[in-house]
Amino acid sequence: MRGTTSSERLAAVLAALLLLWCAPVRAQGVTAPALKAAFLYNFANFTEWPANVLAPGQRLSLCVIGDNAVADALEQTIKGRGVDNHELTVTMIKAADSGILSCHLLYVGGTDAKRTDQLLFALSGTSVFTVGDGDRFAELGGVAQLILENGRMRFGVNVEAARRAHLKISSKLLSLARIIKDPNDGQR
Repeated sequence: MRGTTSSERLAAVLAALLLLWCAPVRAQGVTAPALKAAFLYNFANFTEWPANVLAPGQRLSLCVIGDNAVADALEQTIKGRGVDNHELTVTMIKAADSGILSCHLLYVGGTDAKRTDQLLFALSGTSVFTVGDGDRFAELGGVAQLILENGRMRFGVNVEAARRAHLKISSKLLSLARIIKDPNDGQR
């Protein structure tokens, strides 16, 4: 976006995110995987990772577990784009794969609470922005949860989980989110 200021870029991206927030899942040919990919890209765009986790110029790794359609849509979404001088990559990984530790953002598709809890436990103490669409994903300690509500895609953020992961999420993004309480705040 040559010639635009960062605040103009931010306003344009937030406007697009707001449209996505309110968009019906199947509106105008937009599929659920494409909407999820757009949310994931915007989560990456409006988050700061610690410098020791994401150094200037380092690739920002977007990973997907359990949903090939979202991984494919994310590949299309990021094509030709970057985030704050970071090239973006998409990797499809297996839940048990040790590669999850190299992810900056990890989308977990359709896992049950037990597997979610195991995965989030394995990632505790890391700066991985975890996103899922499973029931209670954010309540279990995930950073963000995609929620299908009345045929529309919404998102919630567990601010405490983000804090524990040392992630700084833009207040503008948080203003669009449903804030989800972490019942285990005092226990982690």
